Amino acid sequence: MKISTAPCNWNNGDIPDFRPYTHYSQMLDEMVEAGYGATEWGPGMPGDPAVVREEMARRDLQMVGAFVRLGYRDRDKWDEADREALAVAERVRAAGGTVLVAAELGDERRDQEAGHVDESRGLTDEQWKNLADGLAHLADLLEPMGMQVVLHNHVGTYVETAAETKRFLDETDPAKVGWCLDVGHLAYGGGNALDYLPEYGHRVKHVHLKDVDPEVLRKAREEKWSFGDALRNIIFPELGDGIVDIPAIIRWLKETGYDGWVVLEQDTTHKHPKEAARINREYVERVLAS
Repeated sequence: MKISTAPCNWNNGDIPDFRPYTHYSQMLDEMVEAGYGATEWGPGMPGDPAVVREEMARRDLQMVGAFVRLGYRDRDKWDEADREALAVAERVRAAGGTVLVAAELGDERRDQEAGHVDESRGLTDEQWKNLADGLAHLADLLEPMGMQVVLHNHVGTYVETAAETKRFLDETDPAKVGWCLDVGHLAYGGGNALDYLPEYGHRVKHVHLKDVDPEVLRKAREEKWSFGDALRNIIFPELGDGIVDIPAIIRWLKETGYDGWVVLEQDTTHKHPKEAARINREYVERVLAS
């Protein structure tokens, strides 16, 4: 497996007011100083792929992919989703990346219900079919570009809970649509990655590693926090400081020969982002060496 970082460690697009954005040149320097050789594209990075490619090359950094929210659940929104997806994909491909990390679009209500959703108000059968067909359609658009689409289970969207994540995996074509397993978002939404890996591990084509603070999670559920509220209260701590069994997940990936990217994200932290990124890298390296 290959280790990467992500810009959200420094600049979080979900709550851009959490801290002043770090300029991309400083952010890329700090990624290298924290010991990384690869990153996803994300908030604060230049929109011009030529500039991204040049800045990455100067630091010997590799581009992995990029995250984007897409509205394929409604058939009349496909053209808009296509435009958004292809714009990001072109930018990432030009900078050397190969993965488009797509999340279901979500909406304001879902964002407010993050971690405590009313599943009875989830997607309709028609919307599930639209989402599955839309992602397969996107895979066909990306295939000539040498890129793949992976769906990211994500709080604040309609693929959040354990049941919704399972339905996504059952509804989509495994030959076209991979799974970006975000172990932290799955725990936040009430699932456990280890329950999925025996049956669905073959669908994992990209991994986001996060931990979840149990006390913050408890309060988020009891007090009905939004996703932004939880992020501000650091629901995702440094790896090893929460309830996700990161070592067991890494062991499973290692033992089954997973050779894709493992992205170490720290959405929010009270530490310096570079320090949090370093802590997470060193933690994963210790687990891999054990």
